[in-house]
Amino acid sequence: MAEDDKRKRCEEVNKDMISSLPNVIIGHILSFLPTKDAMCTCILSKSWRELWRSLSNFDFDDRTWKSRIIFGNFMDRFFYVHNSRENSITKFRLRVHGNYPSSRLSQWIDAAIKDNIEELILWIYPDVHVPLPQRVFSCQKLVVLNLGCGIAIDLHGVGVRFSCLKVLHLEGLPMLDDLASIENLLAGSPVLEELKIEHVDCRSRNALRVCSSSLKRLTIRFTRIRYYRKDPGCRALTLDTPNLELLKLTDFVSEELNIQQLPCSLVEASVSVAFTHFFIIQVDTYIDMAVQFLRLIMPIVRNLRLCETTMRILSNAVRKKLPCVEDLPNFQNLTRLEIEASGDCRWMVLHEILKCSVKLEVFILYKDMALTVQATDPPRWPSLVYLNSSVIPKWRNPEFAPQCMRSSLKVIECVGFEWDFSEIEMAEYFLKKALVLEKMAIRFGRGMTHNSKERVAKRLSGCDIGSEACRITFSSP
Repeated sequence: MAEDDKRKRCEEVNKDMISSLPNVIIGHILSFLPTKDAMCTCILSKSWRELWRSLSNFDFDDRTWKSRIIFGNFMDRFFYVHNSRENSITKFRLRVHGNYPSSRLSQWIDAAIKDNIEELILWIYPDVHVPLPQRVFSCQKLVVLNLGCGIAIDLHGVGVRFSCLKVLHLEGLPMLDDLASIENLLAGSPVLEELKIEHVDCRSRNALRVCSSSLKRLTIRFTRIRYYRKDPGCRALTLDTPNLELLKLTDFVSEELNIQQLPCSLVEASVSVAFTHFFIIQVDTYIDMAVQFLRLIMPIVRNLRLCETTMRILSNAVRKKLPCVEDLPNFQNLTRLEIEASGDCRWMVLHEILKCSVKLEVFILYKDMALTVQATDPPRWPSLVYLNSSVIPKWRNPEFAPQCMRSSLKVIECVGFEWDFSEIEMAEYFLKKALVLEKMAIRFGRGMTHNSKERVAKRLSGCDIGSEACRITFSSP
C-alpha cells in the first residue's frame, strides 16, 4: 500500500502540467522568450513542433545565429511559411549586423508588416538604405515605432496616420536630414508620448520645431554636423511641448534654442549644449541664449543634470559677469541636482546654483565625466569650443551658506574624488554647513592610490560635522 502511494505521489509530481494547457496560453508564454529560444521548444514534443510558428511576437537578431548565411536562409523560409498562415505579426523586432542585399531585407520587412502590427523595431547596422514600406504610416494599431541606422523613410506625398502611436525613436536615419519629414511624422501622431531623435552625423539641419501637445518624454541628441563653407548658417531648435515631463537635450549643432510653450509639468531634465567653431553668432551671444534657455526651466524642473559643456557655458557667463546670470530665478521645485564638471569651472558657478536651489535634497557632483571631442579635418568636422578661462579658480567658502544646506540638503555624493585641496575643502564645508545632512558619499577616482584614499578618509572623518545624523561613506570604482 505504501509503495502505491509513493508511486502516485511521484506521478503527481512529474505530471506535465504545461502540455495540458491550451495552445493559446502556451503561445502567450512563449511570446516572452527570444524567438530563437521559442523555436527550440519544438523538440519537446510533437504537439509543440509547429506551436512557435503561431506566435505573433517575433524578435530576430543575426548575432545570435551561428552564421549569417543560416540566418538569411531561415528568414526566407520563415516568411514564406508565415505568409501562408492566417495569424499576423503584432510585434516584430529585427536587428541586422551582417551584409545582406537591400532587396532581401526589404522583403523581410515588407512581409512582417500587416495591419495588426503594434510594435515595430528595425535596426539595420550596415551602411545600406532599406526603404520602409509606405503602408507603415497608415497602420492604425501601431503603438511603438523604433527605427535605426539603415532604414530609409520617404514621406513625400504620404499621409501619416498614427492614431495610436505613443513611442517613436529615430536614431541615425538618413531622413533626419529632412526636417519636414520629422515634423510630418509628429503632425500625424496625435497621442505621441515619447520621442527620441538621435543624429550624430547631420548633413543639413537648419531649423527643427518639435511640436506636440501630447508629448511627455523627449530625447534629442545632435552631436556634430557636416560643415561646408556655403552652409546657410543659423540653425534653430524650437520646443513646443507644453505637457513635457522629461527632457534630455544634447545639442552641439543649434545656434538658437527656444521654448515656445513653457512645460509646466517638467519633472526631469538633462542639458548638454556647447559653442562650436562653425557657428555664425558670437560666443557671448550664444552664452546668453543658452543661459536664457536654462532660466526658463529653472522654476519648474524637479530633477536636473547639468553636463560638462553646459557647466562651462555657465562658468564663463559668471566669469564675464554677463547680465544673463544676474538675479537668477530660484529652482522652486528642484530636489535633485547632478553636475558633471571635470575642470575647475565648477567652482565658479557652483555657489550660484546652490544659492538658487532652495529646496535641494540630493546633490551629486561628477568629476570624471569630461567630454572628449576629436576634430577630424576641420573645418568640415568642427570641434567644440570649451571657452577655458585664463584664471584657474579654486574653491572658496561662500560668505553665507545657501538656504538648502540649512534646511533641506540630505544627500551629497562626490564621484571621481581625488587628492585635490579644493575638493577636500568643499567636502569639509558641506559637512560643516549642511545641518540636516544624512549621507556624504565619496567615490574615489581611478587614479587615487591606497595611501591617498586613507588620508582623505582620515581627514574628512575627523572634521567638524554640522549634522548629528550624517554618516560618511568611501568607495572605489
